[in-house]
Amino acid sequence: MAGREWPDNPRHSTPPEWAELVRLWNRCRGGMGGLALLPDAGGVNDQAAWTMAALGMIGSIHAEQEEYERKAGRG
Repeated sequence: MAGREWPDNPRHSTPPEWAELVRLWNRCRGGMGGLALLPDAGGVNDQAAWTMAALGMIGSIHAEQEEYERKAGRG
């Protein structure tokens, strides 16, 4: 993934809590990689800080992967 070798499939080694956050990020994301929906009612300031930080990290990882694939001619 992104030019890195992984000894195990990350799908099998990712803790369930992080896998659930990835699913949440996928449900919340909109076009152009931004968040279209937020997990809780209200605006950004109404969300748990750790949730927004985690979704930001996942978004960064996804952007890195997309850039790698674009440069490799796969996307």
